[in-house]
Amino acid sequence: METLTNNNTAEFRSLCPVATGLDILGDKWTLLILRDMIWGHKSLFSEFKESPEQMPSKMLSNRLKKLEDFGFISKKAGVTNKKSIYYLMEEKGIDAFPIMIEMAIFTSKHFFDYLGHTYTKEARSVMIKNKKEYIGDLVKQYKSFKKKLVL
Repeated sequence: METLTNNNTAEFRSLCPVATGLDILGDKWTLLILRDMIWGHKSLFSEFKESPEQMPSKMLSNRLKKLEDFGFISKKAGVTNKKSIYYLMEEKGIDAFPIMIEMAIFTSKHFFDYLGHTYTKEARSVMIKNKKEYIGDLVKQYKSFKKKLVL
């Protein structure tokens, strides 16, 4: 598994890009944090805690730190409330968004019945037919949200 060193480089278990990608993004929680940021515009620890998967606080702290160390997110203290810490997605985090779209398409194709009312065939259709536009629109919405935050 990866380990961070003092100069912010990482060691991974192999030179395989799939294995390295899994070392970074393949745990049970990391993509869910990024999902909550881009789809749900969550930025505060308490907002991440409200997610339906109920990530334990210590795990959430660890994953946020990992994402920050790898440059997927940054954190900033609030201006009006110095105790508020905002987690903001950076370009590297945004670049992971298409991976989430592909996972959603795959899951909806092979496990649609499991998804119940949380996911519609129309949503899947939009993701497939207009994938590039769909991704672009959500990225644009997130960047607009990020600019409007008063930090």
